[in-house]
Amino acid sequence: MATVLVTGASGMLGQHLVPMLENRGYQVLAPSREDVDLTDAAATSTYLQANTIDAVVHCAAYVAGIASSKASKHHSFDANVSMGMNLIRSCLDNKISTLLNVGSATVYPSDAPQPLSETSLGQGAFEGPIEGYALSKYVVYRACAMANEQYDVAFKTILPCNLFGPYDNFSLETGHMLPAILHRMHQAKEQDNAPIVIWGDGSAKREFLYAPDLADFICFSLENFEALPEVMNVGSGVEVSVKEMHQHMAKITGYSGELKHDLDKPVGRLRRYLDLHHQQRLGWSPKTPFEEALALTYDYLRGTLE
Repeated sequence: MATVLVTGASGMLGQHLVPMLENRGYQVLAPSREDVDLTDAAATSTYLQANTIDAVVHCAAYVAGIASSKASKHHSFDANVSMGMNLIRSCLDNKISTLLNVGSATVYPSDAPQPLSETSLGQGAFEGPIEGYALSKYVVYRACAMANEQYDVAFKTILPCNLFGPYDNFSLETGHMLPAILHRMHQAKEQDNAPIVIWGDGSAKREFLYAPDLADFICFSLENFEALPEVMNVGSGVEVSVKEMHQHMAKITGYSGELKHDLDKPVGRLRRYLDLHHQQRLGWSPKTPFEEALALTYDYLRGTLE
């Protein structure tokens, strides 16, 4: 069976993907950062040269929530570009022609029309607070596309919407919106249902995808790789407003306190809804409804806090 290298195997997506691939019979290489630092070009090249690899799934990334991303713009950009470029170069040097690059829907211009279509990529500026992360993901996607053109390889990029699930970063300071808020609501419930502050008026909408569902799509992709376009969106097709997200969380956690609004806090763009025509053409759809996925994520969070 094919041998697949999964970068970022210790991250949220990687921890779901590795066992799924193994259950399907793949041989999986899942090096930790101690095994190979992808920001180190020589170390990356040495690792790929030392192993027989049929395909690479690039999940490794430096990520931060909107509350902390502004302070880490350069580091986010530098780390993600370094990892992506070192990996692409090493794949080319070692004749590895199959690479699935896990990008992000943040690559879309801040004023791109909704739903966000792949034809809008590169047509405008990135959203300010997450510029470093978004630009790094765009650079790596374009590097994959240029490698395809010049070297006749199959380096393809998927652009998932907001991911969440077990193994997420639930930090109140650095976590993304959903896991950080879920943790905050759990704490508030434990503190006699203390009030929860919602950033903005709650009308901003997001499309969420359960991380195990994306892992399932990646397995599907490896089995149908030739049918994948060079770049494509992956999502749930369901938008949830920030207010609705809080209401779902309150129901799942048993929180009964007051939800307040802070209109001075950043909320990012009001919508980021994906055009999923490629996904629909391929015949894949996520298996886990939002509320069920949220409940499973909360069960995991509670387990880590006990």
